Amino acid sequence: MTPPNLPRRRSDEQPQIVSEQRRKHLGDSFAKSQSAAEAAEYDAVRPRYPEQAVTDALDLVRFRAQDTPEALPTVVEFGAGTGIFTRQMLAAGAHMHAVEPSAPMLKMLLETSREYGGGSTVQGHCASYENTDLADNCADLVVAAQAWHWFDPAAAQAEAARLLKPHGVLGLMWNYLDTSDPTVHRLTRIMRAGDVYRPGWRPRLDPEYFSPASSLEYRWSRTLKVTEIFRYATTLSSWLSADDAERARRRTNLEDFLLRERGLAPEDSVMLPQITALHMSTQ
Repeated sequence: MTPPNLPRRRSDEQPQIVSEQRRKHLGDSFAKSQSAAEAAEYDAVRPRYPEQAVTDALDLVRFRAQDTPEALPTVVEFGAGTGIFTRQMLAAGAHMHAVEPSAPMLKMLLETSREYGGGSTVQGHCASYENTDLADNCADLVVAAQAWHWFDPAAAQAEAARLLKPHGVLGLMWNYLDTSDPTVHRLTRIMRAGDVYRPGWRPRLDPEYFSPASSLEYRWSRTLKVTEIFRYATTLSSWLSADDAERARRRTNLEDFLLRERGLAPEDSVMLPQITALHMSTQ
């Protein structure tokens, strides 16, 4: 079997989703169409983030807030989803404002994010990133984890700049499947997964608002059963926005690849290499 081509490099000039129409169509599959059951499945099978990435983001925030480095930072999270990253920030110590337009996702976030001590707090805002209705200069950190690619970059940067204190930090984080592994790349093509690592890519930021982003990468892996890979595939925007016929074709292709071509059983485990990228910028 001929290995698939590896992902092409993208420059700063190219956003992750080039078409505005496609960005809106795929993003709406989360923001407007997500059911409570789909939100629960998303929370169950989507990857968490490396603890070191959380630590590095908060360390920069504390370093820049030298007047009150001991105080818990105030963090506004755009596109907070079901709270995967929110809970990690709460555990590390933060006052969280979780901004999420999907009511089912926000409901799950609040249900799973209340039991954190150490002074951490969370407030949910069922709103879009460009109109949070939060106060000017209220945040030490504005962060988006696995969400920035859904946003209009000009509107998102303007709102982030409005919310941040003068010493504040913008943090953008993505979990990627590492497609330098040919098998993983083949899997992402079958699943139509968009969250794949593209070497050299970083978000292009408007110098009117932010300095060029500095980037850190964290390489790790997670292990999923074959059945969990099927479940993971159903949480992707490309699946949520597909019709029944397309979903059936995709499931068949996954079965052909994993069960027949790779010879795996449903309960077999598969190690998936991951790369987490953290991009941080200041005003």
